[in-house]
Amino acid sequence: MVEQGFPIDDNDQRTDSESQDSVRNSTPIYFPGKELYQNENLLIYPGNLLPHWELNDIAYHISFRLADAIPVTIRQQLQEERKQIFGNCPEEEQMPTKEEIRRFQYLYSEKIEKYLDSGYGSCVLREESVAKIVCKSLEFYEGQKYLLHAWCIMPNHVHVVFQALRAHTLAEILHGWKSFTSHAINKLLNRKGQLWQDDSYNHIIRTSKEYYFQVRYVWNNPENAGFHEWKWRWKRL
Repeated sequence: MVEQGFPIDDNDQRTDSESQDSVRNSTPIYFPGKELYQNENLLIYPGNLLPHWELNDIAYHISFRLADAIPVTIRQQLQEERKQIFGNCPEEEQMPTKEEIRRFQYLYSEKIEKYLDSGYGSCVLREESVAKIVCKSLEFYEGQKYLLHAWCIMPNHVHVVFQALRAHTLAEILHGWKSFTSHAINKLLNRKGQLWQDDSYNHIIRTSKEYYFQVRYVWNNPENAGFHEWKWRWKRL
């Protein structure tokens, strides 16, 4: 199991060298491995639930959710569980241990994924005109600010595996996607208010084997949630 994020499938028998072949045709990806925490260039900044990590030349798996995709009571429970596991120390002053991250990530995935894949909330991303806006936003700066490796637009959330290019940061890229789509979708639906949850899930992919797993996870998310022949997904591999 990886130290943060979705676990590597035990049935995945690819070696790191074999998985590396699948990404050699794109800009090289730096896989930090188990030394992620020791990397002097690693940036850490606070998140509503977990701290966020940022590092140059790496690949991320991120997901962002509609504002009503998870019940408020569940988010409040997660905040309380976070305090019980991590204590009350601000994230910018004390980095959680691997064990603390592992414990909270288990709780997070158990509760959050259940509501996301069950189709909780308005699920406006299910509408083709809305999904097209998100798709165009993801593809707009492809090759300029980032390289896409896989994405999937689900009814109430979005998964993206990508790597940032040059000086473009994770925060900048994610803000661009969410800002553009929120304005465009609200205008299309003649609605006002918050479209996306403020926080998002971001995970640094540490090994080439994990890269293969994360891409497959994103691609298979529709089938795992009970949606077949899903249109709104793409992968480079």
